[in-house]
Amino acid sequence: MHSTYVLYNIVPLAFLILLVYIFIDVLLDYFRKVEKSAKKRVMLYSSIFYVISLVQIKLGGFTLPQNPADNSSSFISTNDWFGIFDTMHFNISIWSYSALFYNVILFVPFGIFLLLLFNLKSNKKAISIVILSCLVIDVARLLLGWSGFTISNFGNTDIIYLLFNVLGGVLGIFLVKYAVNYIHSYKLNNQTKIVE
Repeated sequence: MHSTYVLYNIVPLAFLILLVYIFIDVLLDYFRKVEKSAKKRVMLYSSIFYVISLVQIKLGGFTLPQNPADNSSSFISTNDWFGIFDTMHFNISIWSYSALFYNVILFVPFGIFLLLLFNLKSNKKAISIVILSCLVIDVARLLLGWSGFTISNFGNTDIIYLLFNVLGGVLGIFLVKYAVNYIHSYKLNNQTKIVE
C-alpha cells in the first residue's frame, strides 16, 4: 500500500494575494500625497509575479501526505509525481541543450529585475547577489525535499543547473548594462545632431 500526496501549486494562491496587494496599494495611493511612478509600480508587480513563478518552477509545488484510503481524484500517487514534475519542466532531458538553455533563460529576468529595481551600480555586487540567490533557492529546495514538503532529489545535474542559473542571472545583468549604455549613447548622438 503506498501513500498518496496532494500537490499544491503555489502560483494561483500567491497570485490572488498579489492582486489583493495591488488593489490595496492603488487604493492607498489615492489617499497619499505622493504618487508612485507607473513604470516602477508595473516593474515591482511583474518582478513579484516572476519570483512566485520561479519558486513554483524550482520547487515543483508543495506536497502533503494524505489518507491512503481516500481515492479522490484530487490526490496524486507517488508513482504519478515524476510525470507531473517532468511536464512542468517541459519534458526535457537532463543533459540536453534544451535543459541547459532553459536553466539559463529561467534566471535572465532575475538579473534584469535586480538592476532595474535596485539600481545597483557595481557589477560585483549584482553578480554576488545573483550567486547568493541561486544558492539560497537550491539549498531551500534541498531542505524542503529532505523534510518531505517537496519531492525532489539533489544530484550532480543540480550543481550544473545551478551554474547555468547563475550564468542566466549574470547574462540578465549585462543585457541591462548594454541596453542602458546603448540608449545613453543614442540620446547623446541625437543631441549632437540637433545642436549641429
